[in-house]
Amino acid sequence: MMGNVIFGFVNSFGEVLVLVLWKYLFKLVSKDLEALKRKKQALEDLLSSNRISRQTYDCLSKEISDAIINTEKYLDSLVSKMKSRVDDLERQISALEIFLANSEMMYAAGEIDYETYERESKALAAGIESMRKEISEIKSILNPPAPETTAVSESVSPIAAETKNVGEILQQV
Repeated sequence: MMGNVIFGFVNSFGEVLVLVLWKYLFKLVSKDLEALKRKKQALEDLLSSNRISRQTYDCLSKEISDAIINTEKYLDSLVSKMKSRVDDLERQISALEIFLANSEMMYAAGEIDYETYERESKALAAGIESMRKEISEIKSILNPPAPETTAVSESVSPIAAETKNVGEILQQV
């Protein structure tokens, strides 16, 4: 499934950076949805200013509305998968914390030596930290900070404003 597909790259410090496909898809689909909504608004503006006929509006409006519905469904599915991933990670963290506590008990009871304890605890702590970072990243995507609003000059037509926004989106990708 998409939630399990990852790409790994090594940075200059030798650390593996994980880029998760769902993160890219979420941003891409969200931007597509925003663009579709702007197109719908631009279409309504064209109709209200009598720059297009009702027949043209109806035809294009149906296409855009269908695309919005499909994109929203896909986005909902993606959000559901991301929430499921958070739940899975939280369960895995709980299991690793139990393993860590067990390792600490075994060391305290003298059942394992310090080197074994140290190796196990570092590995488990690294796994826990990695999972917590992924949870934090997913939550920051699902609950982004409020975007800054930029006012579009009234002298710019809605179509020109949309073209500008699409250009900005393409530069960000």
